[in-house]
Order: sequence, then C-alpha cells, then structure tokens
Amino acid sequence: MESVGQKLREARELHNFSLEQVARDTHISKQYLEALETEQFSTIPGETYIIGFLRNYAEYLSLNPEEIISLYKNIQIQEQPLPMTELLEPTGSKAPTRILILLVVVLALLGGGGYLLYRYVIAPPRRARPQADVVQEVAEQAEGQQFVFEDEAMTRWFNADDNIGFPLNGNTYRLELTEIGRTLILKVPGGTLEMNVGEDRQLDVNGDGRNDLRILLNDIDAMDVAKRANLSLYKITKATSPQVAEAPPGEQEDATTQEGESASTTAGEAAAVQTTQAPAGALTISTAGSPSPFRVSVSFRGYCLFRYLVDNDIREERFFHKGENFSLDAKNEVRLWISNAGVVRLMVAGRELEVGRAGAVTTKQVRWRRDEASGQYVLEVVTRD
Repeated sequence: MESVGQKLREARELHNFSLEQVARDTHISKQYLEALETEQFSTIPGETYIIGFLRNYAEYLSLNPEEIISLYKNIQIQEQPLPMTELLEPTGSKAPTRILILLVVVLALLGGGGYLLYRYVIAPPRRARPQADVVQEVAEQAEGQQFVFEDEAMTRWFNADDNIGFPLNGNTYRLELTEIGRTLILKVPGGTLEMNVGEDRQLDVNGDGRNDLRILLNDIDAMDVAKRANLSLYKITKATSPQVAEAPPGEQEDATTQEGESASTTAGEAAAVQTTQAPAGALTISTAGSPSPFRVSVSFRGYCLFRYLVDNDIREERFFHKGENFSLDAKNEVRLWISNAGVVRLMVAGRELEVGRAGAVTTKQVRWRRDEASGQYVLEVVTRD
C-alpha cells in the first residue's frame, strides 16, 4: 500500500517547499503538517480535521485530493482490528468455536451488568460541566504567564495574554499578546502591532529613534482552545560608533575654504571610506565627488541563511524563505554573508547584480571607496570569497 505521508513529502520536496512556507500559505500548523507526512494522525484532533488538512495540503501540492483521502481511508481500514469471530474461530471443528462464543457472550453480559450496577447505583455519574466552563478553565491556566527576553535570540510558543519583558538600559519594556487568530495582535510600547505569519518587524521600544528589537512571527496555532503563536525574538546589536580619523589632505583643504563647515563627507564617514586602488574583480556601481547614502535590496527565491552588517553598526542573521524581501540603507558600507547564492536577488542603488550559483556560499562588500588616482569616490561591490 502506497504511503500517504511519503506521497505528500515527496511532492513538497519536488516543489522545493519548506514546511514553514506551506504552513504560512495554507494556514495549517507546522506540527499538523509534520503529523500528516509522518502519518501520526492521532496527534490531529478529530477525523474531520484530518480529512480537511489532507484535502487542503493535496490541493496546495497539485495532487488529487480524492486520491490522497482514499489512500488515508484504506490505511485506516487496514488498521481496524479483526472481527471477534475471526479471532476465535479456528480452521478445524466448529463445536469448540460455539462454546468459546457462548462463553464470551456470558462474560460480556455479566460484565455489562456489573458495570451498570456500579455506574448508576454505586457511583452515579456527575453532571458534565458546560463547555464554556472548560474553555474558561483552559484560558485561566494559560493566562498571565510572564517571560523575560534576556538572550540575544529566542524562539518559542506564546499563548494569548502572555507578557514578554525586554530589559534595555536599566528599564524593562513590556510586550503583550492580546489576540491570536488569523493574525497576531501585540501590545507594544507606544501602541499596538498586527502581524501576519511570516512577517518580520523591528521595534524602537524606548523611543530613541533606533530599532532595538526584531520580531518574526513563524506560525499561529488557532485550532485549539488555548490559541498560541510561535515568535522569534532578536536583539538588534548596536556597535560602538567608529572613531573619527583624520580626513585625507584634499578634504582638509576643502574644509579650510568653508569657514569651519564640514567637507563633503562628515568626519565619521571619512573614517569609514578607504583611499585605495581598485581591487581585482570589483564591480563599479557609480562614482561621485562625495559619498551619499545608498540602498541595498534583497529578495529570496528559496531557503537561505543570510547575515548582514551595516556601517559597522547594525547586524543580523537568520534564515529567509522563498518570497521574503527587505532593504538596507547605508552611508558607507554593507557586508553580506550568503549561504545559498543562487536563490538571492540583489539590487544595489537600483542595479541588479549576479550573486552566484545555487548552493554557493559567498561574501559581498558594498562600499564607498576613495580612488587613489582620481580622488573620486567609487560605490563598488567586492566579492570576498
């Protein structure tokens, strides 16, 4: 008999889909997708949910949903226990079989009578609690949990009404999961935040104009009474600003002619921009008389571990999935570490670049450099493999 789980898994891998991506697109919890692929159907609450999940998953993978459901039902039929007569009746004489059947019937009647006597005379049943009371009890058990995010990164499930404390500069700022449904509603310092599965947001929790906390919503499990959301939290590291170095001679001369005004770049920018010859293999994007802010846009056509460092100040690292994208704004330099170059689309100052082949690991440096020969500033991309 062909395996339902194997058929689903092979179809997903053929499309190069991750379980996280399928969960986002189908709104089926990742744990239930894993249960379908491993045929651990007992972990899914009820036959109706199993049939519905199989139908949606099959349609998403361009499989025939009726065929998948039929395979599942055939497996369930095969796992049913054999009838009692098949277990008791040997292939020989029928007389011993009739005696055994009669004995089973007598024992069943005695057992049933004893159960009824105990159930309704000795220990009568208590009235079942209303479903509303059960829901209230589950909610009360999940209510009021407090978490403190003190590490550099954390991923875990949170229930509705959970609170997350984020210590920063001697103060602790609170985030509260106020509502979990098709989206997640977070109460954050200064207001509320609504997030969809797969969304990535950055927060300035203390109002100093710089982002301190990054939140990624990985999954929502809204099927159970106690709804929950899977969040990844990352501290945004702010490195110490680079020391101010002496500007090149040409810039010193320019500065003296402007009565105390700064040159075309600030002192900090001059410190970050190197004065060198063009390195081998560098790709020139543009040239200018002075550095200016530039944008690096990144989009993903598949699964990739990606890390970046902007102006020696903001650094992050995480796994990105197909369809995700973001932009980085820099003054002097952006460094990129890419684990699967073939799935990355890179745009620098509006120009699309070739990153590399699928599976290749590469490092790119996008920077302003002061050309030694011409004195001009060059925005270039250097491969640091």
